[in-house]
Amino acid sequence: MRIQTGVSTKVMFGASLAALTVAMLAPGQAHAQSTAPAAEASAAQDEALEPEQELVVTGVRQAEQSAINRKKRAATAVDSIVADDVGQFPDKNAAEAIARIAGVALDVDDAGQQGGFTIRGQAADLVRVEVDGMTALPAIAGGDQGGRAVGVGDLSSDLIKSVDVVKGQTADMTPGGVGGTVRIEQRTALDFKEPFYRLNLQAQQNSLADRWTPRINAIATHKFFNDTFGILLNATYENQKTTTDFARVSDKQAGYLPLGDLDNSPEKTFVTPYDPVAAAVSTKAGCAALPTTGINSRLNCYAQWEEFLPSLPRFGRGVRGDERFSAQIRADWRPDDRVSMFVSYNPNIRHYNSQDYNLSIASPTGTTNASGQLATSNITNAVVNENHFVTAYDMVRGTGLGTVSSLNWTTQVRDIYRNSEQYYSQAGVDMFLGKWTTKARVQYSLAKGTREDRAFSFNAALPSASFSMVPENGLWTFTPPSGVDLANPASYYPVLGANGISANSQLEYTPAADRNTEWNYQIDVTREFDDFGPLRQIKFGAQRRNRFNTSYRYNGFQLTPGNTLAHARSLVLIQFCAPASAPANAPCQFGSTRRNVAAGTTEQLYKIHTLTQAQYQEIIDSSLTGLPGTNFFSGLPNRGDLLNSWAVYDFDKFWDTLGKYADLSDMNLDCLYECVASDGKMYKRPTYKTSEITTSAYAMIDFEQPILGMKLIGNAGVRYQKIAVHAQPVIDFSERVAIANTTGLPGYTIQNNLLRREVGLVERTSEDWLPSLNLALWPVSDVLGLRYSIALQRARPAITELTGAATVNCGKVNEADRAALEAFLAANPGAIDDGDPTTDDGAEANGVLTSFVNRCTGRIGNPELKGYGALTQNLSLEWYPNRDTQLSAAVYQINVRSGRPDAVNLGGYVLAGDEYEVSTYQNGPSGLRTRGFEVAGRTAFTFLPWFLKYTGGGFNFSYTKSNEQNTAVDPLTGTALPPRAESSYYYNLNLWYDDGRLNARVAYQARDYYYDRMEAAGLNRVPASPGVTGTTSTASYYKVVTPIFKDSTSVLDARASYKINDMFQLFVEGKNLLGDSISRFTPDKYRAIGDGTPYIFDTYYSGRTYYFGVIATF
Repeated sequence: MRIQTGVSTKVMFGASLAALTVAMLAPGQAHAQSTAPAAEASAAQDEALEPEQELVVTGVRQAEQSAINRKKRAATAVDSIVADDVGQFPDKNAAEAIARIAGVALDVDDAGQQGGFTIRGQAADLVRVEVDGMTALPAIAGGDQGGRAVGVGDLSSDLIKSVDVVKGQTADMTPGGVGGTVRIEQRTALDFKEPFYRLNLQAQQNSLADRWTPRINAIATHKFFNDTFGILLNATYENQKTTTDFARVSDKQAGYLPLGDLDNSPEKTFVTPYDPVAAAVSTKAGCAALPTTGINSRLNCYAQWEEFLPSLPRFGRGVRGDERFSAQIRADWRPDDRVSMFVSYNPNIRHYNSQDYNLSIASPTGTTNASGQLATSNITNAVVNENHFVTAYDMVRGTGLGTVSSLNWTTQVRDIYRNSEQYYSQAGVDMFLGKWTTKARVQYSLAKGTREDRAFSFNAALPSASFSMVPENGLWTFTPPSGVDLANPASYYPVLGANGISANSQLEYTPAADRNTEWNYQIDVTREFDDFGPLRQIKFGAQRRNRFNTSYRYNGFQLTPGNTLAHARSLVLIQFCAPASAPANAPCQFGSTRRNVAAGTTEQLYKIHTLTQAQYQEIIDSSLTGLPGTNFFSGLPNRGDLLNSWAVYDFDKFWDTLGKYADLSDMNLDCLYECVASDGKMYKRPTYKTSEITTSAYAMIDFEQPILGMKLIGNAGVRYQKIAVHAQPVIDFSERVAIANTTGLPGYTIQNNLLRREVGLVERTSEDWLPSLNLALWPVSDVLGLRYSIALQRARPAITELTGAATVNCGKVNEADRAALEAFLAANPGAIDDGDPTTDDGAEANGVLTSFVNRCTGRIGNPELKGYGALTQNLSLEWYPNRDTQLSAAVYQINVRSGRPDAVNLGGYVLAGDEYEVSTYQNGPSGLRTRGFEVAGRTAFTFLPWFLKYTGGGFNFSYTKSNEQNTAVDPLTGTALPPRAESSYYYNLNLWYDDGRLNARVAYQARDYYYDRMEAAGLNRVPASPGVTGTTSTASYYKVVTPIFKDSTSVLDARASYKINDMFQLFVEGKNLLGDSISRFTPDKYRAIGDGTPYIFDTYYSGRTYYFGVIATF
């Protein structure tokens, strides 16, 4: 975690630029000053130089030369990475390697896992990723359903030959990469001159874990039939054990919340943005004059004097097993110079399991009543700083204000299993007939994944607990009283009730599955010209892509009136019963029973398992253990006085022991696909299926023309695409009724009674014309070039934004019923009471009427969405003084013409002849403009004496800034927020050494913080407002919502290898050597705790990872 940023970056950038400048201008590095071919000049220089200094052109230097040449010869703006040697890419997986390129950053999700890429401030769904020309597909179940963001962390870097990040666009490229297109190229079977066999054996360990695990890569290739036919096998197996520690301050995205006036300060804590009447009051006493009806301005006013408390401090450790298998199987046949054919198959399989050990006590709570007094609070001894943030408090078990009726030390274990699979198959033929070249490809991509979550908690009663902020890092810690032994299993035995039944705990099981496929048919034809004026070649082609998406979710459904399909999710209660304590009229009933027996319920798999007391205690005794691995957050800089460890439960032992006494057979994936309904029969679960068919064609020309003694080369073209989207969303039409409560507090329950189910039809066709132009002017041929590109880009919306997701239930209100309810509420003021003293009954009655309208639950798609459209431009100056050196500077601009779709609520939406209130999407606004610059350089320090001549290095720096037009605004400060995922800068620096025997590389990477989202939970109590997602339905007593940023990161990796002989090589490697962590936070300009303490939502820390191994080549 590195909240403060900006100062050291300028220093490092300046030092790197100076070093490369010296390298380029050093003696012996003469630069061509004529229009003679630079490649020939550079080659002559190197040939003259190398014998004199006895240089060895090694793997690293060759790779750097190749990457430089790819950039120089590219048809548009490109940056590249090339493998040092077969199976020796600089990083372990493709995602980490690509993040080394200028302007590219690797996204990390809220659980600390690798995600997609951000390129030039554009989020992952605006970046296209290809593997050997095939569309990379998402494979994470339960994730971005129908989304476009793709991560390639499952793809081993051992399979990669090169990676190009294309930041411009040519007409022959598949659209979608507004920020850029990532092109991953793997090796072919004919790349090798001789038979090649290599085995890479290594072991790896995470600094928070306690064991070493294997990683194996094997490569074999051989050519036959006079070297015209070749076979390549490249496979990697990895069984990685990692540990991630996480400390959370916030309940979901709620952040710090105002929970009562705890210091009686005359100053406001904040000014409410949701109620101008309340905001205008300057003293707390003045709030008493405001009304309590409607949005309750009086309570909104009092809330402004409430102090900020963390919504839920808690800890966790994820012990993760990550088993991966990646392979490339390819056959190439080139019978003569006129034809070349190949087939390839790439499976990437990942089995991921995690046991998350979570620890919590209780959430602080607090409300103010209509008299301005603290009405409820469960904390005491609060310490408040000058910025009205609580920095310490206690919780005490008891009754009354300032106490907690049930105070427990809750240790939860969550077992997560994810299975993701990606398969890429391809066949192609290239034909060369004179000046004509034809390339044809048939490609099939499949990505599928399943996810199963199981969770259970054990509680130990506490008399009290103390909570305090850790000023070094903004996290919170808590401690129990010294007299409680939380390592003793007996502390977690449930309390026996008067009915002989213990308090129960809940076992959760939640499944999900997704499947994505794409067929791609493509043909490209090129005609070259030797002497046809400036025209050098024409190229044209056509493509057809058929993409299909299927998602399975656990939700229950009403299949027909009176027949309900069960949830695939199970929420099971586990308890014990003591026969001696049970009353005679209600003896113990051991075994499993239905938890909910109501007719039509979707909770048919919800059960209650009643065990004997001995069985329950056996479960606890057998599974209680210590926190696996080292101390919590061990090695984190500025860790402060965070808790070191706690007792946890081994889920596998818990599950096995429970399974001896309870039927757990329903907790599997079977019900996700086919499940029981209330009529007792089995039915296939309705799935959500969509298809998208894209037909496109393009034409482009390449040209070259001398201008004033300078060479101008370029290409221009246009691509036409037609996209047809097809889906069959399910719509349940129901009668919407208001049923008066017969028990409990007075009120009404609004529910939908199914009338009929209709399978809708969404068919939408859209067209795009996407022109592009790329120019490169070379004042000094192949040495100094000026490159410009401009293109119109279009990135598709998520499929579910076009078609909707899952089932939508639309309820129609009978007009007579609505009139009767209005008359009753008008004649009986105060007839509704929700038991919340902070809301008035009139507002609650209005809430009932607001809900009792024609309304659809779920979100309906909008097939007319345009998607994300932008005009992209790039201008770069590139200098290639020799084969080993490149220095480039680029400026770019992305003008958004249609933004990312916005989620909206609309009235008057017509379905089946009736108008409804619905949630849907609309086209995002235009006007956002992103500008930035990039500087990059690399060189080999061949001019240096002694061993330093075998060194080299490179750097890149990227800066991005948007005009923040039509972006979200922080409600509390009124400050415009930047676009999502846009960091101000990215920075990479690497140094290497390679003398042919010893190879070493050090790489440093930094990324500035960036805005993630602003998402409300019910605790935030905020109304719907632009830029805020989540729960925004509260009608009164408004609190606050806070923008979430992900903080800056700095990562240092290093690798060294030594070649013992031509056959054997040893290596060691370390990743995240600085011990950097990842935090979600809010900068001081939006929320300031004070005294330099950062406002933190949560922090993730995965420690350092070490590798060592041996490589054998035969």
